[in-house]
Amino acid sequence: MADTSLNENRIGLLIWQTSNLWQSRIRKQISKFNLSFNEYLILETIYNLSNFLSDISQIDIVKHSFIDKSVVSAKLTQLNNKKLIKKMTPNDNRSNKIVLTSDGNIIVKKIIHDVIEMENIFFGKLNQESFNFINSLKLLLGKKIRIRANYNE
Repeated sequence: MADTSLNENRIGLLIWQTSNLWQSRIRKQISKFNLSFNEYLILETIYNLSNFLSDISQIDIVKHSFIDKSVVSAKLTQLNNKKLIKKMTPNDNRSNKIVLTSDGNIIVKKIIHDVIEMENIFFGKLNQESFNFINSLKLLLGKKIRIRANYNE
């Protein structure tokens, strides 16, 4: 396919366009649950953290979701009002322990399933290149990458 735009060779713009398209697809999946994109990411983060942390704080959510602290704070209030999370006060009253309610747990499991299915279709076009694509993005983010041994050579 021929380039239709002078910007189609600019990596940053291609990443931005891809991210926008991916987010649009996720928003379509979560719209039926009356959640914003950030609310979904926070719920998923709480769900995933609950597998290895017994006390989840707002700082944990910020650290693992990469969402700004003020946004997390506002969205936690909204999620609490929607009865999808509970803020439990620990013994020292200085921070809240965040837990999913039973409704929150049910919704996040359903959404994660739908999002993973959508992502498999969306990123499935990469076929064998998905491993290299993930490593390339991690490299740009300054993260450690995995090298796959090729024993066929």
